[in-house]
Parts: sequence; C-alpha cells; structure tokens
Amino acid sequence: MELATVLGALGILSNTLWPLLKRRQFLLIGQVIAALFMCIHFSLLNAYTGSVVMLLAALQASLAIPLESHPKFKSVYLASILLTPVVCWFTWQGSASIFSSLALIFFCIGNLQINLKRLRIFLLLCIFAWIGHNILVSSYAGLISNSLALMTSMYSLIRELKLKRVFEYD
Repeated sequence: MELATVLGALGILSNTLWPLLKRRQFLLIGQVIAALFMCIHFSLLNAYTGSVVMLLAALQASLAIPLESHPKFKSVYLASILLTPVVCWFTWQGSASIFSSLALIFFCIGNLQINLKRLRIFLLLCIFAWIGHNILVSSYAGLISNSLALMTSMYSLIRELKLKRVFEYD
C-alpha cells in the first residue's frame, strides 16, 4: 500500500473522530493530529497548497488551545491568519488553492470561538471548502474524510443544540 494512501486513511480516521469530542481542548488536539496526517498525504499527491495549508491548520489549532484560559493570547492567534494569503500566493495551484485557503480562513475563525456551537458551525463551512479542494486535486481519501467529518460534525452540532435546549427548559 502506498504511503499516501496509509496517511490518507489515518487522516480519515482522525477527521471522523475529532468532531465527536465534547471538550474544546481535545477537539483542537484532534484537529492537530488529523491536519498533520493530511498535510503529508497532500504533499505526497503534489497538492502543495493543501499540504502547506494543513500544516498551518495544525499550527493554528495548536495556537487556539490556550485561548480559553488565556484570552490575551488572541493577538498571537489572530496574527496567524495573516499567513493564509501568503501561503496561497507562494503555493498557488489554481482554483484548488482558493478552496484550501477558504478552508483555512473558516478554520481559523472557527477555532477562535470559545463557544463550541459557533466553533462547529465555522468548521462545517471549512469542510465544504475542503470538499471543493479535494475534488479538484482528486484526493479520494480527502473526500471520504470530508464526508465522514461532515456527518460527525453535523451530529455533534445537533447534539450541542439539543443540549442547550435541555438546559433552557430546566
């Protein structure tokens, strides 16, 4: 089995599981792991914008972890969004680069959210942008991963909405 396929499979597994995590900190750690697997997967497919964006996503998810306990860290995190157009410019591969950059912007805005419901909504938008990218670069592992992550993300968002409704009625 090719290494790109193995890493794609590990990315699929990671991207399917992290949306199910209930604590923001663990959700972000799951994102880091999944992003690193997909970074190498895209690199082996010569989809360099996607690869660099996934590396940057891993960095941003790491930087987002302390936002809950250290709100002043927000400026460091926000500075990382400035890397998005730089990455897009230097790794330009046509419309695939636009989709991966959009995914990174939604990812960055989402992970900035302390509220899990808002975080999950932006991450859903991120998944749709990745679907566009993965169609263009023919990443079947990416498309499978996106499909599964979309389902688990929607399930988790619905779970968050129901949980909020239960507490409103108490």
